[in-house]
Amino acid sequence: MEWKKLEKKYASARAGILTNQSAFGGKLGQVYHFEYFRENWNLTHIFLPEHGLFAELQDQVSGSSLKYNYGNIKIINLYGEEEASLVLSKEVLKELDVIIIDIRDVGARYYTFLTSAYYILKTIHDLNQESYPHTVEAIVIDSPNPVGRKIEGSPLKPEYESFVGVSGVVHKHGLTPGELLNYYKQKFSLNVKLHVCEIGEVYFKKDDFWIPPSPNIPSIETCLVYSGQCLLEGTNLSEGRGTTRPFEIFGAPFLDIQNKFLLVQLNRYANETYFLRPLYFQPTFHKYANTICGGFQLIPTSKKFHSLLFTLHFIRTVREVYPNHFQYLQGPYEFRSDKRAIELLVGDPILLSYLEGKGSYLEMKAYLREKEEEWEDEIEEIKIY
Repeated sequence: MEWKKLEKKYASARAGILTNQSAFGGKLGQVYHFEYFRENWNLTHIFLPEHGLFAELQDQVSGSSLKYNYGNIKIINLYGEEEASLVLSKEVLKELDVIIIDIRDVGARYYTFLTSAYYILKTIHDLNQESYPHTVEAIVIDSPNPVGRKIEGSPLKPEYESFVGVSGVVHKHGLTPGELLNYYKQKFSLNVKLHVCEIGEVYFKKDDFWIPPSPNIPSIETCLVYSGQCLLEGTNLSEGRGTTRPFEIFGAPFLDIQNKFLLVQLNRYANETYFLRPLYFQPTFHKYANTICGGFQLIPTSKKFHSLLFTLHFIRTVREVYPNHFQYLQGPYEFRSDKRAIELLVGDPILLSYLEGKGSYLEMKAYLREKEEEWEDEIEEIKIY
């Protein structure tokens, strides 16, 4: 729906917005978009995603301590101490006429912002199913996917669904926020009136600058590797948090960057799609804080680079070379304790079995290509652009 028509229709409606600092600039001027809505719409609520309004907080840190003062606007944190905080209450919805979803995505299913948006749509659906006399509508201010139409991975199996993955979505989905939320609306038959303000109406069609949507996505280059490298969160390998290039720099104190066998194995399937720069690094926080780690910088060198395949191969190789050091993380992860973090992130028994030493790299490559083609077919009618 055209921006001017949306403004004319909803500017005086009671509005809430799911947003953070990534919604900045574009055709609304050099301002945070929530400030624009505050001045030009009847904005009554701001909903905070994981990491806070200005990406102040690290991963899996509750935003309960965040304090903002925007007059009479109610600030509601959607990433608190308990799982119940993830879901917007129906009572809050009843105070609104429309919810604006204006937040950048990085193109990977683990990234929680659009899961928060999906949960909002589900709550609107639930309210509408109760025949509540007042209908709340939703607007998505669409923005470019920083990795474009690149697709990687296999659909998340329902038993692995969590805040870091909605059932049926592949690891790198290739959709814009508006397209992915339309996919959820159709797949789950959500009774929600959803308007998508297309790219070009507010956001420019190409990224002219990058504002980190969260603390550890400092650049568009990070998005290229994130769909694979996020799996390191489920291991005792550092994914580079506490460095200036998280997810690009990674390793552990027990990795020997002069181990020729390790280097040969890791580069075995590079095929001129990536380059590994051996290095030592010292995270300032998170895993191995203030400890020297051996590791690498992952540098994609081709559009054919497949981040997920690389990281699956990397984890399996390190597990085989360092069986007495490598471990999967145990304990709760994103509010689930019945499954390990690696299971929730990988989300596919076939890929999990590969990590355990079953099947070959080429078999996994063929399997993923098949699943990626199926996903391409599934989303064809969802695409707006």
